[in-house]
Amino acid sequence: MICPYCKSDKIILNENGEYVCTDCGTVVGYELVLPRVKLEMPLRRESRLLVFLQRETKETVKRKYSELVRFYVAKIARELGRPDLERVALSTFQGLDKRVYQGKNPRVLAAALFYMAAEKTGYHIHKQQIALLLNISKFSIRDTVTKLRRHVAQE
Repeated sequence: MICPYCKSDKIILNENGEYVCTDCGTVVGYELVLPRVKLEMPLRRESRLLVFLQRETKETVKRKYSELVRFYVAKIARELGRPDLERVALSTFQGLDKRVYQGKNPRVLAAALFYMAAEKTGYHIHKQQIALLLNISKFSIRDTVTKLRRHVAQE
């Protein structure tokens, strides 16, 4: 409860059954005055996306899909300190047909490419480690790697 005069929230119930403000002494009344509820609007999907993009760099907002994939591959390589794997992942990406990865999240595709590059060079890395860097699921990486292996093996 809040006192309507001094806006204090220090209101007690006295022995007479009255609610009294301890700061100014105003008798609020016999009924319980409902507390004010602050309603917060839930974030719409678009707002969450903008919040995420602001946490990344603002340059990622106006980039092509292939540039986003290269950006995220470079980010993983920088965080793990493996620029050699970045080159292998990007060369694999260059050999892919656009229809193979159409509709995939660029972060997931970049993580899958990096994981496949690590496998190809014999470097052991967990999917979860890559997933944590890009805030995605390790299962998304697994599914995308499975799909990409069919198309990379055909080349």
